[in-house]
Amino acid sequence: MSPMEMRDRTHAGELLVTSDLQVSAAETMWRHVNAEYVDDIDEILATLAPSGPYAYTVSPAVEPGHEIPTQRIVATYDGIAETYRNMHRFSAVVAIRPMTELHGSWYSFVSGIGRGRAKATGAESQRPVIVLFPTMGSEGITGELFWGRTQSAAMPGDPADGPLAARYAVAALQTRLLDAFRTGDVDTIAAHAHPETQTGTRDYLTDAGTLVELHTRDELRAHLTAFYDHYSVRELALINQHVDDWFFFHELRWTIESPTGTVLRFHTAEYAEVSPTGLVVARIGHGTDPIPL
Repeated sequence: MSPMEMRDRTHAGELLVTSDLQVSAAETMWRHVNAEYVDDIDEILATLAPSGPYAYTVSPAVEPGHEIPTQRIVATYDGIAETYRNMHRFSAVVAIRPMTELHGSWYSFVSGIGRGRAKATGAESQRPVIVLFPTMGSEGITGELFWGRTQSAAMPGDPADGPLAARYAVAALQTRLLDAFRTGDVDTIAAHAHPETQTGTRDYLTDAGTLVELHTRDELRAHLTAFYDHYSVRELALINQHVDDWFFFHELRWTIESPTGTVLRFHTAEYAEVSPTGLVVARIGHGTDPIPL
């Protein structure tokens, strides 16, 4: 076998491994969602990965004096179990009608319409939702990161873009933010954040593998300043993306350098809701373990 044939066979094998993980992520996600429909807590918990770190977003609520729902994050198995029991005591998941499904080797992302039912009255309601299910390549999910649309209108966009005007406006904002993340321009990122922006992303300033929970623009600025004081970004590559008229989603590959000169690489997957004025209302996602190069 020639070197070229050996290389082609190696690449084909790597492709099959990746696609196996993508199929597994999709199956894992729908196994969990179907367990939600059954309304059986033990069956729902059985779809979790055998070990953490975990990341689960509690259904957000608007607290007194606030405009944006406050997003709380649970990071333990017992905490997730208690949250599911509390939620399913009062409500039931009726359906998720997906419009978009993206499956990576370590996550699944779905957007569409979520329908729920209040058990006390039987009344049903629905709204646009976005959900990220990290799997980290395991046989179960390591989290469920949920957000429901909070903004009633979309960005106006350029009339020349016709029916896609709002989507292109959101895409332009996403591009500006990606450029800012590449260069460490914290001022630009903060300027495009709602004062009550909700952030839940993997904390790469610690080795815990958990999410940082931030609830204001000022908290976001402080966290990003600490990150860029510690790391420099060598490369930020866009792997996957989906843009709607009210949110964007992307998977990114980060290559960063630590103060000691160690070069690390990891992937993140996150979604962000965008207000009609072009401010990020919430940015929530997860990331893989950093690997030294």
